[in-house]
Amino acid sequence: MSNNLPWVEKHRPKTLSDLVGNPETVKALKSWIESWLSGTPSKRAALLIGPPGTGKTASVGAISNDLDMELVEFNSSDKRNKDSIETLVWRAASQMTLDGRNRLILLDEVDGLSGTSDRGGVGAILKVLNDSVHPIIMTANDPDSPRIKDLFKVCQVFNFGLIDNDDMMSVLKRILSENNESIDSETLDEIIDNSGGDLRAAVSDLESQIRGGPASQGSMSSRDIRRGTEETLRHLFASNDPKMARRILSESELTHDSLILWLEENIHLHLLSSEELDSGLEGLSLADISLGRIMRNQNWKLLAYFYEFLATGTVMSRTVTPFRRVKYTEPTWPLLVWQGNRKRDKQASVGNALGLHTGVSKRRVRQTHLDTIQKIIEINPQSLNEFASWLNIEKSSLVQRRSR
Repeated sequence: MSNNLPWVEKHRPKTLSDLVGNPETVKALKSWIESWLSGTPSKRAALLIGPPGTGKTASVGAISNDLDMELVEFNSSDKRNKDSIETLVWRAASQMTLDGRNRLILLDEVDGLSGTSDRGGVGAILKVLNDSVHPIIMTANDPDSPRIKDLFKVCQVFNFGLIDNDDMMSVLKRILSENNESIDSETLDEIIDNSGGDLRAAVSDLESQIRGGPASQGSMSSRDIRRGTEETLRHLFASNDPKMARRILSESELTHDSLILWLEENIHLHLLSSEELDSGLEGLSLADISLGRIMRNQNWKLLAYFYEFLATGTVMSRTVTPFRRVKYTEPTWPLLVWQGNRKRDKQASVGNALGLHTGVSKRRVRQTHLDTIQKIIEINPQSLNEFASWLNIEKSSLVQRRSR
């Protein structure tokens, strides 16, 4: 193997024995591909869904090697507009190979089809599927992308979850051995923690650490990852490693209160057996108690327990139900009650602070002083900092929310 290749390419899995993670999904994918050898299956294409670095593309390459199939790949760097798909992809999909081998066609990152250059791409793919005599496999990172909603109807869907820490460790140690390199265990753990379940990112970070020399080891900064609601829940329930689950929770854009509300609303979608659900709700209850003590006593040292209860309650409780793609529901009345309470608390804090400074009642404050201050802030937004500092309250308490 060339020493000039990046490690993510140099150590790309060549066979199924080199793969780690998602064994049941990979086994099912291989069975679907093998079904083409005896005829055309009811679903003429496969859609692999999962976060980056979870083995979607690597699995296709490994299976094609094991089954001695010709792999024709169209990735995100190729021009994939309507015309190119209807010519290049259609030609690969509808014609037999010269050497008589079976062919496997891979369209990578189809959820990235957007803009002028990719216009009409998904529609063209749907047309190609009707004429294809070879299995077509597509990958996507975002299952909620509107660009691929039509593909779900015609594809066999395979969900890939995050790679757990033990599997990552075995891969990274093997790569170090094959390159006659070594690294301290603390840095290796940090690389895995920072990867967020993305094996490709972990391999890339490992190479960066080795190439950077000893001075850079142990000083790697964390990746700047902030997860939205859908990504948080999907990655959390896909994980089977509590340590990884805690990291996912800590990277979420959701507040601590919102995390509990969202999980309470949707936990039953992934924990289907009564034993799983009981265990999951127990963890959620303990996390809620911990958060209450944190807020009541401002004892933020307990935050580690909050994440621990949430992580173990979701990850360790799912012992029977396989991970599946679901549509999450936004919390309804608990969120509204919580938001209403927060609004009232903020208004009370403003009233108390103004009453203390002016010597008038809170009712009089609301009728006169608060309205005047908010009008001043509306005219001169820079005065918000001054008023908040003067009253020693949060700036958000003074911002007037306009009804739509």
